[in-house]
Amino acid sequence: MLLLRSLRFITLLLVFGLGLLDALVAQQNPPPTRLAIEVTFYPGRKPAFQSVPVVKTQGSWYSLFGRIASWQPPVEARVTRAVRIVPSVEGDAVRVVVSLLSGEKALEHEQQIASYLVRENEKISADELKQFGIEPFGIKLVRVAPNVTPVPPVILKGVMSIVVVNAVAVDATLPAYKITLFNQSSKSIVGLAADVFTGDKIELGAKPREPDGQPLALAGKNYDLLMPAPIRARETTGGFEPATLSESQIVISAVVFDDGTYEGDAEGAFIITALRAGEKMEISRLLSALDSALNSQLTDVNASLLRLRMELSSVSSDADPNLVQSLAAEFPQLGKRERFKQALEISATMTKANLLKDVRALEVEAYRTRTFSPNSLRDWLTGKKEKYAQWLARL
Repeated sequence: MLLLRSLRFITLLLVFGLGLLDALVAQQNPPPTRLAIEVTFYPGRKPAFQSVPVVKTQGSWYSLFGRIASWQPPVEARVTRAVRIVPSVEGDAVRVVVSLLSGEKALEHEQQIASYLVRENEKISADELKQFGIEPFGIKLVRVAPNVTPVPPVILKGVMSIVVVNAVAVDATLPAYKITLFNQSSKSIVGLAADVFTGDKIELGAKPREPDGQPLALAGKNYDLLMPAPIRARETTGGFEPATLSESQIVISAVVFDDGTYEGDAEGAFIITALRAGEKMEISRLLSALDSALNSQLTDVNASLLRLRMELSSVSSDADPNLVQSLAAEFPQLGKRERFKQALEISATMTKANLLKDVRALEVEAYRTRTFSPNSLRDWLTGKKEKYAQWLARL
């Protein structure tokens, strides 16, 4: 998976933290497919590799891509910030979905532009990208030989509350590691910062957290951290193959606890803290919209869903100035206030976007089935309100 390179720093870490471990988790059960897609994302550069899981996952994001110089965007068109590629097994082939990601504060807008069915050793060109001023990506389905690489050293830097219990290579399509950590503190851990280095260079980074504000590692319990191995495309007589970089190190540099305290690197702790603070800020606003929907007449399901979607869309994702000040006071070593504002707004924007995605999916289902009743909608709204209220209580 590629790190985003052209977006703002906070956006990069947010998206990578959400998407990094997704494909790895999917590969553990059922077994890995040994299939990968080779993605040529930029003219003149070596390709990247993505593993193909059995089930659909979040895929990978590419913000480094070639733009067609002569292309002129339509008036008021959204600027594409990244291209998302999602592969999944479909029969004896692989379905590859290509989407564009855009947004002013985060990658909250997604537009699917193409879907391909690719077979082993077949290469296709995503020519639909030309319509949006982007040089076509090349996508090839390849079979990857099993490759269990030695586990690099795992280093705890400035972190005293966790202990490395074990570190093993994972049986995955692309090389990966599982590091078992023990939380020896009396507090639950809600997030941590982990990076894979080669020399002084960060090759991969992650800020793993559990969904809905759940703890990552309970006090006195283990947590399995999954990390991909850094790989590069190595040229062979038949094309390219994924090759693991040697002399790597996995560095765990920060942990954040459920009471808001942290150990280790302020930079890593800030990202996790800001994500949680942005969620807390936005969920309070979203709950008001869900309450309003529950208190309204729900006789017309389609009209009620449209009204809910419009109300949620109008919910502000602007940072609360008092919260910006609070973060700036907690992390004075990290510089300008604008950075704290951006972090909060990216987290808030994505939190709202995910709820809106659920509403749109329900709109499609209600329109398609024609059997979704007002009582069903009320139950759905009640469930969502309870979920978000519990999430808020954990933040």
